[in-house]
Amino acid sequence: MRFLLLLFLAGTFAAGTSAAEAEPALPPENERVVVVANADDPESLDVAAHYMRARGVPAENLVALPMPRAETVSWAEFSEKVFSPLRRELTRRGLIDGFVPEGVPADAFGRAPLAFPQDFDPENARNAEKISYVVLCRGVPLRIANDASKLPPLPPKTSPDAPARKRGPLEVNCASVDSEIALVGVPDTEANGVVVNPHYKGNLEKPAAGRKLFLRVARLDGVTAADARALVDNAIAAEKSGLLGRAYVDIGGPHKQGDRWLEECAEKTRALGFDTSVERSRALMGAAARYDAPALYFGWYSGNVGGFFLDPNFRFPPGAAAIHIHSFSATSMRSKTAWTPALVARGVTATVGNVYEPYLGMTHLPHYFLEALAAGETAGAAAAYAIPVLSWQGVFVGDPLYRPFAKPLAAQMSDALRAPTRFSQYAFLRAANLAENEGDPAKARRILRNAEMFAPGLALNFLLAQKEVAEKGACSRRVSVRVPELENPGLMFEAARLLAKSGRADDALKIYSDLLDRNLVPAAARVKVLREACDFARSRGNAAELAVWYPELERLTAPKAKKEGAGKK
Repeated sequence: MRFLLLLFLAGTFAAGTSAAEAEPALPPENERVVVVANADDPESLDVAAHYMRARGVPAENLVALPMPRAETVSWAEFSEKVFSPLRRELTRRGLIDGFVPEGVPADAFGRAPLAFPQDFDPENARNAEKISYVVLCRGVPLRIANDASKLPPLPPKTSPDAPARKRGPLEVNCASVDSEIALVGVPDTEANGVVVNPHYKGNLEKPAAGRKLFLRVARLDGVTAADARALVDNAIAAEKSGLLGRAYVDIGGPHKQGDRWLEECAEKTRALGFDTSVERSRALMGAAARYDAPALYFGWYSGNVGGFFLDPNFRFPPGAAAIHIHSFSATSMRSKTAWTPALVARGVTATVGNVYEPYLGMTHLPHYFLEALAAGETAGAAAAYAIPVLSWQGVFVGDPLYRPFAKPLAAQMSDALRAPTRFSQYAFLRAANLAENEGDPAKARRILRNAEMFAPGLALNFLLAQKEVAEKGACSRRVSVRVPELENPGLMFEAARLLAKSGRADDALKIYSDLLDRNLVPAAARVKVLREACDFARSRGNAAELAVWYPELERLTAPKAKKEGAGKK
């Protein structure tokens, strides 16, 4: 099994370099990105060119290889068309240590061998110094199919009556292309099972001889080439503005371990000052739920995208990071319903997924991903920090150089004073939450007063209304919706509910009318909003609105007539 690889490395490689040795200055990370594209796919080359222009990646860092255009390839295709040519090219350019010896046969999986000089010390490997990240562009195959013929034979039965032995969950060699490319600079890796990831949080504090040989891999991919390019554009836009928005954590899943991870995500987002919505039922956050400006989203466990993500108007704000844990979330990056490509299609900037069943403990851990991002790491480093194993099923999708928290919150607020945008209010909300976390409510109130002057918005007004209702039992402030905010039906619905109960009936009726008459409500939430709006209109005696809304409610909730012959075989 591949776990033996680390044992082999630990016994063979020398100890780490002395702390007294001076570390050489490295070129900037963007100059050390290697971009891999499919030379037979014009869109792949276009995505590569777009990324390299945007990030200033040197032209000589492009590796364009003729590859299959299918997302799923066999081991023979992967080794012959992707892995071996890439290993040869990177060693030829001196970007990874070692060389591909002539006349030495490929291994059992068809991969060209990698050799080192006799005096080579992997602790002094230059792989990480010369390659910050390998970026695979849309058109590079996504996953490798399992090849049962390459698995070790099962042991014979101990007796005629003994049950036949079945293979364990790790006894497969299917994997993501990305996870195998991470090993292109590591010699003699076993392809059946998993390889321990030395960049994972749980392994970083342990001695891991040969860590510098392992590469970190990202993918720019999506349902369309435009989606892949948007990953880059959104990352650069968000680095200028800083990450702005709210956090959403959908916790109720099938295993306690995953729920604990997501609880930690919710704790962390609150500690960072983000307004955070949490759903703890087994259902997804519903179509009627609030979903304005989801800068951070962590959830599970649904096979296909659902809940408020199905609103055709839903979009993530620039820079959003999102993870939905599911075993086959990235089984195809062309799917409009699988989570990873669906999130990218809706504007997410950084996400992860699985191409085959990873088993929960060997997927990306969302709380570690968030922890690394919040500490100022790049998204690529955070993804490597969050996954325990390589040569397995995980993929990271996004620009690996993206740093969501590169811009300080104070600078975001200064920007809002000069040129506010629709997302500026969230910078003030975050600052106020941080002040509350520090036990300084007076400071929080001052921040929110400034926000009302310089960055007004429905999210801010709603929060202030909530606070007033909590303190006084009623709301005296005007809460209205500006035209740019009409795309936030979940927040509008919550605002209407609050206002209806706290003495602002006219404001509530106006929001209900906007939601229903402008057809802003997603189809899956329309009955719920109609029912509450009708109850409110009836209690207020608003006959005109009730005359429009109630017939629609009756029509949508009436039992559907059975078709003639229904039930017959």
